[in-house]
Amino acid sequence: MRRLFLTGLLCVLGVCSWAQSADKILDILNSETVTYGQASYLAATYLGLVSDEASDEEAISALIDNSIVKAKYMGNSEAAIPLANFCNICCGAWYVVDSIGYSTFKSPYYAWKELRAFKYIPSQYTQERIITGAEALNIVTRCIEHHERDSQERRTRDFINEQEKLNEKYK
Repeated sequence: MRRLFLTGLLCVLGVCSWAQSADKILDILNSETVTYGQASYLAATYLGLVSDEASDEEAISALIDNSIVKAKYMGNSEAAIPLANFCNICCGAWYVVDSIGYSTFKSPYYAWKELRAFKYIPSQYTQERIITGAEALNIVTRCIEHHERDSQERRTRDFINEQEKLNEKYK
């Protein structure tokens, strides 16, 4: 129980640190089912594609317009989102997946498989599962941490490569 509470608290604090509307985040956290609009709002506001006051429909449009997800994988903003489609939004927004399947097809199935492989979602969760707000924020937080960790590693690798080039040039 304490672990669940701490996870929820960390999710709320992490998500609120994005400077998004606290009321909207609390609505998502307390919801029994996450909708396409809510999932899109989390990704679009984090990426700076829409303002904090944007509607769910605007968030969906922003993700589609910026090629984060394909329109065929998005539903009505008020419809409950299956886990695989939620994973697809997460992978598109935070570049979590490097697999050949996802890189080639950009489909919810491969996004779901990869997040399961990373253990960001429990292995018993099916792709059709409708997730709660707390589960959604937990997945988003893990994807953001993965993205930031990967970005830092890439910057370090690039810096080292530049230093090696300079060392070779001035030998």
